[in-house]
Amino acid sequence: MYKLSKYHVATEPILDDHDRQLKRVVLATRTAQVRLIREDLWGRLVEGDTDHINPVDRADLVQAEVLVPEGEQELKSVIGRNAEAVRSDDMLSLVVMPTASCQLGCGYCGQEHKSRWLNPQHQAQFLAMANSRLSQKKFAHLNVRWFGGEPLSGLGVIRSLSPRLIELAQTHECTYLARIVTNGLALTRNLAEELVHKHRIRIIDITLDGPPEYHDNRRHQKNGKPTFDRIFRNLVALASSDLDVQIRVRTNVDSSNYHGVVPLLRLMAAEGIQSRIQYYVAPIHSWGNDADDASLSPEDFAAKEIEWMLEMLQLGFRPSLLPSITRIVCMAVQQDSLLIDAEGTLFNCTEVPLVPAYGTPNRYSIGRVENGEYLGKRNLLADFNHHVADNRYPCSSCRMLPVCGGACPKAWLEGDSPCPSTLHNIRDRLLLTAALVHPTLRVRDLKGGLWSEALKNSDPTFLGPLR
Repeated sequence: MYKLSKYHVATEPILDDHDRQLKRVVLATRTAQVRLIREDLWGRLVEGDTDHINPVDRADLVQAEVLVPEGEQELKSVIGRNAEAVRSDDMLSLVVMPTASCQLGCGYCGQEHKSRWLNPQHQAQFLAMANSRLSQKKFAHLNVRWFGGEPLSGLGVIRSLSPRLIELAQTHECTYLARIVTNGLALTRNLAEELVHKHRIRIIDITLDGPPEYHDNRRHQKNGKPTFDRIFRNLVALASSDLDVQIRVRTNVDSSNYHGVVPLLRLMAAEGIQSRIQYYVAPIHSWGNDADDASLSPEDFAAKEIEWMLEMLQLGFRPSLLPSITRIVCMAVQQDSLLIDAEGTLFNCTEVPLVPAYGTPNRYSIGRVENGEYLGKRNLLADFNHHVADNRYPCSSCRMLPVCGGACPKAWLEGDSPCPSTLHNIRDRLLLTAALVHPTLRVRDLKGGLWSEALKNSDPTFLGPLR
C-alpha cells in the first residue's frame, strides 16, 4: 500500500495543446524529481486511490517518491538520510581566511576588518590539524575554500599554504578542489591564471550589486572610491578566457538596489559572457547586524526572482530553476570541517568570524589552532539535524526540507528564518521550467501572456528532459 508523500509540490492544472489534457507539474522533494502528471491521475493520488493506478505509472511514482509506503514516518526517513550522509561523508572541508583585511566598505557587511594575516606558525598548526584528520579517517576528497575578509588581500598566505595543502591531498590520496570567494577587485587575468594553474582553484565567486550606479553606492572602497568598472573588467577578462574554472556571480539585493538586477544582466549579456557564468541573486540577511531591515519581504523577493529568471533565460543565461537534494546543509553539520580565521581562531561556520556582534571571544568559536577544538562547542550548530527531528524548527513540517536541508543552522538558532526563495516561488519555477521544456503547455504569466511564447527563442537543453 502506498500514499502520496507529504514532500511534494504541485502546480495548478494547465492545458497541454499536444493532447488537449489538463496536467500538473509535480516536484517530489524527496528525490528532486519532476513529473508531468495528468489531472485524472493526480485526482486519484490526492484521494488515496493508489491501487487502481496503471502499474507502469505507479512504479514510476514510487521510484520518484511521489508515492511512499503507507506506514512510513517521512520526517524520520528524510532526517535519517541526512544523518547518514553526514556520517559517511568522505570529503574534508577546510575554509581558510588568509587575512582579516578587505579593501571594501560595504554598508551591509557585519565584519570588522583589520590588518591581520594568518601567520606562519598558525599555518603550520592548521596543516597539522588537517593532516591529523586525514590520517585518522579515510577521506576521498579535500575541499579548500579561500574566504575573507578579502582573501586576495592575503595572497602571500595563499601562496605559502596552498602548495602544502595540495601536497597533503596527494599524500593521503585525495582529490583536491579549491574555491575562492572574492570581491574581484584584484582579480586580474594574470592572477586568475595563477589561481587556476598553480593553486588548483576550480570555482571563483564574485559579487556585483548591479551596474555602477547601484554597485558603487554599496560596494565602494573604504576611501569611497568606486569599484564596479575594475571588477567588471576583471570578470569579463576571466569569463572570456579558456581557464578551466567555474565562475559564479552573485548580486546581494535589498529595497535600494533590486532595480539594478536586469540592467546588470544586460551588461553581462552584451559582453557575451552569459553562458560562461552562473548568476544568482541573494537577499541581504542579518550578519550580526540590522542589514536585513532594508530587505524585500520574502514574498516580494520571490516574485522578483521569477522576473529575473525569465529575463536570464531570454538573454541566454542558464539559471538554476529547480532545487536539488541537500543532504549536508553546510559545513556546520560536517563532523570534521574546519575554518581558521586570520588570528588562528577555529569555527565551523563562515558567517561568524570577524563579527564583533558575537562577542570577545566569539561565542561561535570552536577552538584555537594552538590548542585544538574545545570539547562540545562544535555541537552548537552541528546538532541541527537532531533539532529538526525533535520539531524544534519549522523545517520539521516543511515539504521543502529535503531540497533545502534547513538552509542555515545559525540563523535558526538566532531566531531568524533563512528559508530560501523556493519556499515562496517553487510553483512558478516549476511552471517556468515546464513552459521552457514543453512549449505546448499553456502556462500563462500574471499578465495573461504565454510563457512558452516569451521563451520561444530560449535554449531548454541545459535542463534535460521533463517526464
